[in-house]
Amino acid sequence: MLFKIQREQLLAPLNQICGVVEKKGTLPILSHVLFSINEDELRLTTSDLEVEMNSFTSVDTEFQGEMTLPAQKLLEICKSLPDGSIMEFSLDDNHCVIKSGDSRFSLSTLPANDYPLLEDVETFETVTIHSTHLSRMLKQTIFCMASHDVRYFLNGLLFEILNDKIRCVSADGHRLALSETDYVNQAGISKQILIPRKGVMELNKMIRDVDQDIAIHLGKNHVSIEVEGTQMTSKLIDGKFPDYQTVIPLDMENDFIADKVQLERALRRVAILSNEQYKGVKFKISTNHLQILGHNPDQEQAEDSIEVQTSITDMETAFNVGYLLDAINVIESDQVQFSFKDPLSSCLIKHPDRLDCRLVVMPLRI
Repeated sequence: MLFKIQREQLLAPLNQICGVVEKKGTLPILSHVLFSINEDELRLTTSDLEVEMNSFTSVDTEFQGEMTLPAQKLLEICKSLPDGSIMEFSLDDNHCVIKSGDSRFSLSTLPANDYPLLEDVETFETVTIHSTHLSRMLKQTIFCMASHDVRYFLNGLLFEILNDKIRCVSADGHRLALSETDYVNQAGISKQILIPRKGVMELNKMIRDVDQDIAIHLGKNHVSIEVEGTQMTSKLIDGKFPDYQTVIPLDMENDFIADKVQLERALRRVAILSNEQYKGVKFKISTNHLQILGHNPDQEQAEDSIEVQTSITDMETAFNVGYLLDAINVIESDQVQFSFKDPLSSCLIKHPDRLDCRLVVMPLRI
């Protein structure tokens, strides 16, 4: 026997790190998890060559060494066993045999020496932020990241430290999201890094139920974060994020403030009959009144109205309803403010009294 471990001791770290596992990758070993045992500590590692996850737990063993196992299959085995089960691992030629009670599994292994670990990881600066602030900023920006865009610098999140602020910014070419928090910048750090999409998603998962300070270690090519026994190291996107400040509209002469719940429900109702491809809805704004209209190629139409606070007397504009719903859902307020320069300009969506979260949506022509 190589080692034995309680099911829950293995299941928790596997759940933390299996999100980066390549399910249909070209490199078979990336579908495996690397087991590294040193004395009584077990380190589990997964990687997709861009993001590397490590999780640590204790183990009962005299074995010292490494092996790999298929990550998703091992995770499903752990999930299927009863609570409190003891799992015993042993090697048989090129297979690892797992026994637990009357259950027996034989999994194929691959050479541990072939597992590709991130190299040359250097970090030079550390930023500490409480998990609740970081979680809020991610929630308010993560939905706006591009996916597989040829403009590779959009396929991730801008993390910026400047003066007394930490900002997260994302954009996909049609919309932009910015969220910020105050930061005591004693070291005078001024830095921008671009974290790839998968790294951002894993970070968001790591801090979801955590209430503690998070140390973010910044380097030239990598970022590293450790939370409750799980460490994520991610390569950075080598590119320059667009000047987001120029995208955020200024000097807007027109705005309205709406009840968030009423607006969301009206948008969802009209969205039912909006064009399935473009999801466009039209806003007709008049004195203290917002009319929302949608239609589709089958000549079907939907219309809804809500009362709003506004000085606009007559204005029409249009937007992707999905983008609007994404934006208003992350505003932490009972009310939401929409601001416009003119009917053909982008729209700024924010809290009526704060600027810590700003969302920009480009208009449609319908």
